[in-house]
Amino acid sequence: MTISLLTIVRGRQSHLENQCRGLCESTRMPDEWVIVGMDQDVDLASSVRPPVKIKTARVDGDGKRLPLAEARNRAVEVSSGDQLVFLDVDCIPSAEMVDLFYEAMLDKQRLWMGRPRYLPQQAADGDWDLSDLEEAAVDHPLQPRLKGSEKLASKKYEMFWSLCFCISRSHFDRIGGFDERYEGYGGEDTDFAFSARRLGIPFGFVDAVAYHQYHAVYKPPMNHLSDIVSNAKRFHQKWGVWPMKSWLRAFANNGLVQFDPIVNRLDVVRAPTAEEVQQSRCYTPAGF
Repeated sequence: MTISLLTIVRGRQSHLENQCRGLCESTRMPDEWVIVGMDQDVDLASSVRPPVKIKTARVDGDGKRLPLAEARNRAVEVSSGDQLVFLDVDCIPSAEMVDLFYEAMLDKQRLWMGRPRYLPQQAADGDWDLSDLEEAAVDHPLQPRLKGSEKLASKKYEMFWSLCFCISRSHFDRIGGFDERYEGYGGEDTDFAFSARRLGIPFGFVDAVAYHQYHAVYKPPMNHLSDIVSNAKRFHQKWGVWPMKSWLRAFANNGLVQFDPIVNRLDVVRAPTAEEVQQSRCYTPAGF
């Protein structure tokens, strides 16, 4: 069984370098590391390089919307492993992450989600090691807390997040990859999980920890309002339910959209001002 580690990146060069540093400490190396740049060439100039074959590729969007679905699909096209581990550039793998995904896939071919743990500001700056990150990281309150090789089967496909997961190439191909009709930020990962559920591909959680590096976030993500609205409409048309409802309600409360899930109405009223976008920027852990 061969494993490809897949990462997509735009900007966040220091995060990519940190991911590389963490990967060097892995108890089991992937057979290859595929990195796809979005609107950029991949630059991995660090003197610290993992002892694994590195492949790079590039996809180009319009320079504004993140081509997330296309980039993930491109990473799979470039890869050669029969087991695919996706890891966001924001994440640093724990020493056991790849190994635990490997063991989980030996046990059961599921859509396996790892366990993101969130780092405070500056925790991954400068000279750190994985024990420092483990001590500083906090769990997300909505994610199950597992221990070691513990695994948890689940029917809650809506809990799937694409920042740290593993799936077999055969299941990925059955799903058809990420739906590239989702443009920009929001909805494409939940769509992927719902497609897995429709096909009867089982889902579960494994204690494959990835440390999510700190960065400022927008709550609600007013900087992605247009993408979220268009992708929410696409998701609703496809699945008959509304995704990202907390964000849509927050947009509505700020007078930016009209959202009524009872009558299935979602319309943009106005774009946020630059000041409103800036005011929505906050400095809590990124996944909270």
